[in-house]
Amino acid sequence: MLLQLLTALAAVAGAACSLVAEGCGAGAVSGVLPFTAGGFIYLGTVSVIPEILRDSGPAQALLQLLALLAGVAMMLLIAHYE
Repeated sequence: MLLQLLTALAAVAGAACSLVAEGCGAGAVSGVLPFTAGGFIYLGTVSVIPEILRDSGPAQALLQLLALLAGVAMMLLIAHYE
């Protein structure tokens, strides 16, 4: 339970840092966005993919992997058009 609390506090701190960086200009936002996207990609590849491959069949694993890649593509599109 303590680790869950620490994770939640880190999420709030990260949100606060991004809000502060947004007011500092485009240079700060361009530094925060890759860090955040990298965190999501890391979590997706390290924790989700092994569970997908272990607990589901090949067709289901392929669909879930395509959904993960679609999420990465959406982050790239948001970063490009923002």
